[in-house]
Amino acid sequence: MKRILFIIGALMALASSSAFAQDEDASLTIIASDNGKIEFDAGTHIGFGYNLLKSDDFTSSGSGEFFVNILNLKIFPVNGFGIEVGVDYKTMDFNSKEDAFFLDGDKKVQVKSAKEAYPADITKFRSRFRSNTFSAPVMLKFEAGTTSIGLGVEGNLNLTGRVKNKYFDGDQKIKDIKKGAQFTKYNYNFLATLSFDGSGVYFRYYPKSVSILPEGSLNVGFMAVGVIFDM
Repeated sequence: MKRILFIIGALMALASSSAFAQDEDASLTIIASDNGKIEFDAGTHIGFGYNLLKSDDFTSSGSGEFFVNILNLKIFPVNGFGIEVGVDYKTMDFNSKEDAFFLDGDKKVQVKSAKEAYPADITKFRSRFRSNTFSAPVMLKFEAGTTSIGLGVEGNLNLTGRVKNKYFDGDQKIKDIKKGAQFTKYNYNFLATLSFDGSGVYFRYYPKSVSILPEGSLNVGFMAVGVIFDM
């Protein structure tokens, strides 16, 4: 994880410094005319969301996600309408206070009750599994002044994740962390955004045919809502 974050930070710093040298707003204008424009930028936004999980295998508790833009390309053939293509880094957390996630022999995420997995007298139990993803959103964008509407699809490259269980055994705090959790290597989702003057909301939906976890893992399907802020 630290290596991934270091690479992301380095890419954002390199692209931002290069773009800043070209323009005061840190974006690189490749083509600009009275009718349209093509711009390259880095680190344009961050987002925080809440996952609306659907699963028959466990009870969700406060599952969420975070993403940060790394690179972004705007192609607007006419003023107010165009395409944005980007690269984002995204994490998704799946939490439960009643059930314990664990990895089987194939590193697939499974679940069982906390009482079955750990001693019955433990307290403040919480279980989480997390994904690490590089996403490539392709969005149709409509802009009018400071208002922007986006509709599109994201292609996702999912890296391995981890499972983390935390609880208290008496006064002792215990952390049980297992790395290498397997996610479906490639998948996609639909994405809609609405922003005004640098902040906005988004809606992300994974179709029923799209699996986040590989076959043989626990069953998870979800959509997410959240907020986006310009950087």
